[in-house]
Amino acid sequence: MMDIMHKQISAGSEDLGNRMIRFCISNESEDRDGDILRAAGCDFTNFAKNPQFLGFHNSWDFPLGTPKKWWVDNLTKKVYSDVYFPTLEELTGGKPENAAEKAKQVDMTYNMYKMGMLSAVSVGFRIIERESNQNGRGSIITKWELFEFSAVPLPCNQDALAEAVKSFDPTGRMGELFEDAQKKYEAENKSGARLSAATLKMLADVKACHAKMSEHMDALKGCHEEMNALMKKLESGTDDEMKPDEEDNVLDIVD
Repeated sequence: MMDIMHKQISAGSEDLGNRMIRFCISNESEDRDGDILRAAGCDFTNFAKNPQFLGFHNSWDFPLGTPKKWWVDNLTKKVYSDVYFPTLEELTGGKPENAAEKAKQVDMTYNMYKMGMLSAVSVGFRIIERESNQNGRGSIITKWELFEFSAVPLPCNQDALAEAVKSFDPTGRMGELFEDAQKKYEAENKSGARLSAATLKMLADVKACHAKMSEHMDALKGCHEEMNALMKKLESGTDDEMKPDEEDNVLDIVD
């Protein structure tokens, strides 16, 4: 059986316009397992034959986007790919009102990366050559074959950050508005003046949004830990929790 590995990294996104998102799919930072992927060692040969951007490495489902370009930046020692996400109009033959759930998922994924709600990807690859890492627990993977890369909620490598030049708030205007509101709040509060209804509403909305984001991040963290445990079982090809009597009760559909 081919030894396929998966590594999640914090990729972020750069919105290039026209439904194109640029991902940094790998860099040379040490991940939580102590492994390092050498960018120059990436082999695109088979990936180029059928480039795919999947959801959670699910090769049995339809892809979320199509990689249009991929390359190694030798200066930054990072691996990049530009992914195109088709519109609802393209996916439905010009009838977005009839969009299937998968089509909506493609559109949602694009917008979540664009807004920064998603910022991680996971690479699926095969190790060709490696050497021991001096940290004593991981490997320096000097040559590897890229199969695909996928959308995931949380990263394994925290340092492969987005090239977010044109992300959700390209002008920085949103940040400026929030800072202005904060200053206004502080000034009004010190002077004893009454806060305007608009200021109160905006501050309440920001507080509620922050609380909701924290709640979702906690849920995603738990999901990520569970997913890592399951993926290790899949990679090892075993399931220690399956008891012999349970195996005997599995329906045999092969004649």
